Amino acid sequence: CPPPLLTLSHISGISMSPSRQNSHHSLHSTMVLPKTSYSVISAFCTEENISQCIAYINQEVCSLGLTGVSLESESGGLSAVLVLNLLYEVLQLQRRAQRALHELETQQLKNGSDLEHLQHSNCRLKDQLEHTRRENSGLHEGERQLQLKIKTLQNCLKSEKEEVQKLQSIISSRATQYNHDTKRKERECTKLKERLNQLLMDKRDKKLSIEMSNYVGRSDGKRGLWKTSKMEARHEGEMYRALLSDYETRQRSLVLENSELKKVLQHMKKDMIAILSPKNVCVQPEPADDSLEQAVSEGEEEAGDRSRESLEQSCEQAREQLTNSIRMQWRKLKSHMERLDSQVSLEREGDEVMSRKEHEDEMQRMRLELQQCKEFIHMQQQLLQQQLSSPCDEETAALLNDCYTLEEKERLKEEWRLFSEQKRNFERERKNFTEAAIRLGHERKAFEEDRAVWLKTQFLNMTPFVDRKRPALSEPHGALAVSTEPEAKLQSTPPLVTKSQSYSVFSTPKAAPVKMPSTADLYRTLHLIPESRGHGKCASGEMLTKSRLRNCSTDCSVISLVRDESSPV
Repeated sequence: CPPPLLTLSHISGISMSPSRQNSHHSLHSTMVLPKTSYSVISAFCTEENISQCIAYINQEVCSLGLTGVSLESESGGLSAVLVLNLLYEVLQLQRRAQRALHELETQQLKNGSDLEHLQHSNCRLKDQLEHTRRENSGLHEGERQLQLKIKTLQNCLKSEKEEVQKLQSIISSRATQYNHDTKRKERECTKLKERLNQLLMDKRDKKLSIEMSNYVGRSDGKRGLWKTSKMEARHEGEMYRALLSDYETRQRSLVLENSELKKVLQHMKKDMIAILSPKNVCVQPEPADDSLEQAVSEGEEEAGDRSRESLEQSCEQAREQLTNSIRMQWRKLKSHMERLDSQVSLEREGDEVMSRKEHEDEMQRMRLELQQCKEFIHMQQQLLQQQLSSPCDEETAALLNDCYTLEEKERLKEEWRLFSEQKRNFERERKNFTEAAIRLGHERKAFEEDRAVWLKTQFLNMTPFVDRKRPALSEPHGALAVSTEPEAKLQSTPPLVTKSQSYSVFSTPKAAPVKMPSTADLYRTLHLIPESRGHGKCASGEMLTKSRLRNCSTDCSVISLVRDESSPV
């Protein structure tokens, strides 16, 4: 018999999903349940609601874009082929959904790992930036300390110059005071000498007179005694004793002076004999020279005898004989030298080595040099006397200041030269450091390129559609167009992923960034996702890759510089 008709509410409940229908079954108690071996709660389709189930399945299948199940009019049963096809399509759809879910999960994991990597990179870059800022502040502090040191040295230099000027002024004032004191003492000494002479000459005339001049009190504070005969006799005895002591000291000084003069005379005689002896030997072959030698030797012997006699005679006779003997010896020496000059000029007349004119010029030049030397010595003596007699004038003080200033300038030049040399060394080291950093950046860029290609090849080799989707990689729209030869080369290379993961770096900003393919491009190339969904993911993946590479290119210079500081250049 046909199944009883259901109410409208029951039909609306059947149009829902089986789980919702089971949950909604308690609300509709008016529905008539068939007497079968299974309950409505555990079964979706029964013999009574086949048409309703078919309608519900057709509705759901049409919503998914599949063909529905139809009832045959003759037998009233279902077509097995249609049901199997529908089940197969449902299974394929479920597989695709699971695959898409798995891909989404992998994409989420990759995005999470990329985000974590970027966070670690950001933290590391922040630490490096803080380190560079600290180093920069340290360098600024060192420069400030050096500037303060230079200022302190300049202040010390100014203070030393002021101290030198003060000392020079003190020295000049003391020199003027000393000169005034010496002049005053000389005036007092002359007055005392005049007074002594006056007392010695006119003591009897002034004996009866009373005169007090320049009275000076005694040092002990006692009153002076009256002038009596005993006091005058005692004073005269003291005066005579002082005169005798002065005469004795003067006599001793004269004896010493005479002995020194004798020594000087002996030295002069020896020098004259030494001067004359080689020239006499040179001119022995000529007879005129023999007579000259005899005359000179006789004159020397006579001068020696006279000098010996003069040493034994009184002072005046010795002085006269000494001057006469010196004059005679110098006259003989002069005449002998003139004769020698004439002989030399006669001998060298035929010589072409040096002409007479050149000889006269040389002699004139030597005389001029001798005159200049004499003038220079005389000027030095005058300057020494002026320096000893007069205080330091302004020109001398200025000259001394100039000397000190020149010395300070030389010292500052030496220090500046050392500073320039250190600066050049620092610039050279910095240049080498920069070149090494650039070279290391290029090497790291090449390493990152090799790593990216290797990872791409490994990922392609791990996919299950390598053999089937390999021709699709050569299409123009594919983002992973890689030839078979680089793949074979890269498969033979050893894996370097562990090293790159533990020590990840970026390339320098001067190098072109490597364009990494996104996951959406990879899926679209393998035909795992539709084109419409792939475009959105491709755009987002490309934007993420571009932003990532842009961040890498902006921060790479800081990384390369900081990493190179720790690595030896």
